[in-house]
Amino acid sequence: MEGQREVARGGVVAVASDDTFAHTYPDLRALREDSIMAPDSDHRNDLEFFDTDGRRLLPVFGPTRKLTGLREAAAEPEPGLLQRRLAAVISHTESHLRARPELTEPFGLTPEAAIAMLPRPETQSLAETLAAFPHRDQPHIRAAWWQPRTLVHAHSDGWFHNAMHAAGWAHP
Repeated sequence: MEGQREVARGGVVAVASDDTFAHTYPDLRALREDSIMAPDSDHRNDLEFFDTDGRRLLPVFGPTRKLTGLREAAAEPEPGLLQRRLAAVISHTESHLRARPELTEPFGLTPEAAIAMLPRPETQSLAETLAAFPHRDQPHIRAAWWQPRTLVHAHSDGWFHNAMHAAGWAHP
């Protein structure tokens, strides 16, 4: 387990296997505590994990099906691959924001203003892109006033985080 903690020390990036959603986590603890990794989560098996250098991380589950750690894949880091995956997530989110302009209204933003604030992986370094992604280092707060398939479970992490949930999928 000591080696597994070391793997996630620099942060963990979770990307949906269909590139519709991504989260960054400051460490393994934050990932393990997120409800998305609960044994009964509908989405945890749809995620692929990377470290902040682009190395694939493989989930390790214990006998109770809880995430116990991450281990490095044998392949070399592929920062370009992770950058392309994050670009696909951004593209998907941007398309969804254009189709659903009401998503940004509660945050006092027009869709154009929100889209202008999205990270641009095609022109940024991986570190810059990751720094602009929502980080799951705070507990989320559900907001019951959102409408279905807009921001079903609004979080305290801001409009970008919530827009990705609306465009991709929500925490259980």
